[in-house]
Amino acid sequence: MTSPLNVLILSGHMTSEHDNEFRSFRQHNQWLTTLLEDTGRFKVRVTEDPRGLTSEIIDKYDVLLIVFEGRDGYHDQGTGFGPETDAAILKFVHDDGKGIVWFHGSAVQEDDWGYPEEYNAMRGSKLSVPTGIRPRPWGEAQLRTTEPRHAITDGINDTWTVTGDDILVGVELYEGAKVLLTTFDDLESYEKAPMWPMPHYPVAIPPEGIAALPGINTDQPLAWINEYGTGRSFTITIGHDIDTFRRIEFIRMFPRGVEWAATGEVTLTGPDRRGDRRINPWPYYNGEG
Repeated sequence: MTSPLNVLILSGHMTSEHDNEFRSFRQHNQWLTTLLEDTGRFKVRVTEDPRGLTSEIIDKYDVLLIVFEGRDGYHDQGTGFGPETDAAILKFVHDDGKGIVWFHGSAVQEDDWGYPEEYNAMRGSKLSVPTGIRPRPWGEAQLRTTEPRHAITDGINDTWTVTGDDILVGVELYEGAKVLLTTFDDLESYEKAPMWPMPHYPVAIPPEGIAALPGINTDQPLAWINEYGTGRSFTITIGHDIDTFRRIEFIRMFPRGVEWAATGEVTLTGPDRRGDRRINPWPYYNGEG
């Protein structure tokens, strides 16, 4: 039997959107752990304060999963991991050939938050208010799996939907990043929204108005991969709530993305729900990924 891939979730210090009496980042950590370990391919550990971690700890793992925002409020200045941890993470991916996964809002990085610019190069993208990052108006969103397919998205529906997710658009992609999943960011949805932007989320609206927002009326990336040195980065910005975790496309795609980040290969096929396996509880793998 193949040894499990060791995953370390770097978590904690989340905004009130993901750390309140109704929704806790600890729920996200548990859902992510359950989804990954149910495939039989991963063993997951969680730390709620990764600031100050050194290579002595980080190097024991195959892939890092970032569920960390470094701030309490959306309008607060974020606080990074610190120079020692930053150096350990960059070495882990670039030099050691391992992987990193950026989950949901953890992919956002402003210039004054103390993270190295090199994280953007590792991610293959920049997610920042000045360059256009924003949540789409609330509601159901149709997602499109890009062509040509990557092994991470093989067999996933061409189009699928999520409801109740924070859909982040306005991503600035760097050359070399490969997009796996998109949504069309139509101007009409902004014009019809009862309130946009929501007051708790900062958005840089151009003087010309929302029609001039970066990427408006184009397909916007929601998941992508990037090679960095000898290692790999997988970013996926959906995953705000349990509805997304229950979507069979997400259940197939996310573990594959983590596996690819860790190894550069994809062996997971997705849960088999045929025959007696149809009664397996979420997330449906039952150790048979």
